[in-house]
Amino acid sequence: MAFATEHDTLAAIELISVPAGLCALDALVKEAPVHVIFAGDIDPGRFLVVFGGDVASCEAALQRAASDLAGEVTETLLLPYAHEGLRAALHGELTTSAAAQDRQDALGILQCHTPIATLAAVDRALKVAETRLLRLRFASELAGQGHAVLTGDQHDVEAALQAAESGAPSGTVVLTRRIARPAIETCDAAAQRKNGARGLSPLEP
Repeated sequence: MAFATEHDTLAAIELISVPAGLCALDALVKEAPVHVIFAGDIDPGRFLVVFGGDVASCEAALQRAASDLAGEVTETLLLPYAHEGLRAALHGELTTSAAAQDRQDALGILQCHTPIATLAAVDRALKVAETRLLRLRFASELAGQGHAVLTGDQHDVEAALQAAESGAPSGTVVLTRRIARPAIETCDAAAQRKNGARGLSPLEP
């Protein structure tokens, strides 16, 4: 999937409730021409909107929603020049476990306490080293948390995880682990289950 360079910004807003979330969604799409990637309820009873577009449109839409729903916003994110790998993953394009096994790549795993913190951590990780996303999950059935699995050469994975941790805002915890030579079974378990019983994708259970 190709992404136009002028539409390489990602933004997100999380609200404390579904009613607030739907109002925020309505406000932001009316404010500026943005593309909604996901809008729906997440655990525990909150509402998440992830959208993209050019920098000015995303910033204006985010500011409008946050202003209209002041007091009901739990977290926001604006990522100008979001990494192409992250944007592709949000649209379902991920590295397969077979590709990771063939290259004998290392795995880097990270987990954050919120979906928005996960998005930000993955963007930091992908921007500092040549790694690819094997898995990206946040939304329902995760108790409001998110996680990702990166794959690449060992030194690149180490650099990516370090960036994910060290660049986190104060108070944000990024849990990480690295597996140098993952077994086939581990790669399979770490990969996105796109064809599994539940058909997992980054934003839907």
